[in-house]
Amino acid sequence: MPLLLVKVTLLFLGATAAVAALRKSTAALRHLACACALAGSLLLPVTLLFPGRMIAIPLPMTIRSVATATKASSHADSWTWTAILLTLWAAGCGLLLLRLVIGHLRAMRAVNSATPCSMEGVYFADIDVPIVCGLMKPAILLPESSREWPAWQVDAAIRHERAHVRRKDLWANLAAQTACAVWWFHPLAWILFRCLRNDQEAACDDAILFSGFEPAAYAEALLAVARSSTPKLLNGCAMTTQMNLKSRITRLLDCSIARTTSRGSMLRTATVFTLALAAIGIMGPLRSNAQQTPIYSIGGGVSAPRVLYKVDPDYTEDARAQKLNGTVLLSVVIGADGMARDINIVKGLGSGLDASAAAAVEKWRFVPGEFQGVPVAVRASIEVNFRLQ
Repeated sequence: MPLLLVKVTLLFLGATAAVAALRKSTAALRHLACACALAGSLLLPVTLLFPGRMIAIPLPMTIRSVATATKASSHADSWTWTAILLTLWAAGCGLLLLRLVIGHLRAMRAVNSATPCSMEGVYFADIDVPIVCGLMKPAILLPESSREWPAWQVDAAIRHERAHVRRKDLWANLAAQTACAVWWFHPLAWILFRCLRNDQEAACDDAILFSGFEPAAYAEALLAVARSSTPKLLNGCAMTTQMNLKSRITRLLDCSIARTTSRGSMLRTATVFTLALAAIGIMGPLRSNAQQTPIYSIGGGVSAPRVLYKVDPDYTEDARAQKLNGTVLLSVVIGADGMARDINIVKGLGSGLDASAAAAVEKWRFVPGEFQGVPVAVRASIEVNFRLQ
């Protein structure tokens, strides 16, 4: 987990730096940088499935330990800090994902109850601001009050929402919101999400102006929509929000801003982030291999390590309830400092006993093995036998 957080932080820092470097470029490029970083953060956990240390090394020695527990022992295992933090993370992630699901369900309900308009894919609905919803089949929803809008204002709203559809912004938002749910505790995730949403709207505004819409008229349309809009938990791409309206209107009237992005620039930006994601993904395993000290086997002048101090693992409540007995086999490296590390489960029992055995062995202290009188790292297997008494 610490290595994964380092990787995610590096990815987010790189994206933040890229957005700053692209401040004079187009909003579409900055939006792409944010989207690549947030979506890429969801792929980084996959890199942990291929750690560099998973190279098969023979197990030269076996250390056996017996852990017993009486039926009168405590009925609740004490929580570790790791368990507490994981519980907090799961709670925060679950709440945000639930909010995301509710938003999509409300959007589906709004689309199902909407009244078709004369234009294909456009509907009138009980909402306050124009919005596009639906991942597989996008639908543009206009407020019922838009029936009284002038034609140019309706045209501005539809053009804006169709720009979101062309740019696949609904999918970008889904990936970004999912990333924020997973990394809800990481401030850079929320900073990038805010940048993504701001640049997303700016990119659509640029597309409208590039299509020939008058900037002043478009700014007036945004103001008219914003006056009657109220926030709702409805997932989609709305035409306006109260957060960045002033900066959007100021930007519309700035003729010095670049508003078009070539396909080549978009491809180069996506390629750079793909390479950066790959580099960050393999960084941990490569670094681990480079820094790994030689691991010896017993024999040929290498002495076996000896247990100096041992902590017995605890029975879990679940294992005690099942009256579970048996052996957990661990593969470990006993370092030159006499500490066990690189602990892997070779044969487990489940019901929390595997983690209990690994946690206990991590606290053991050894007299390290030696080669030519010098302490060295030795690969060993440790059997932890659980017996319920």
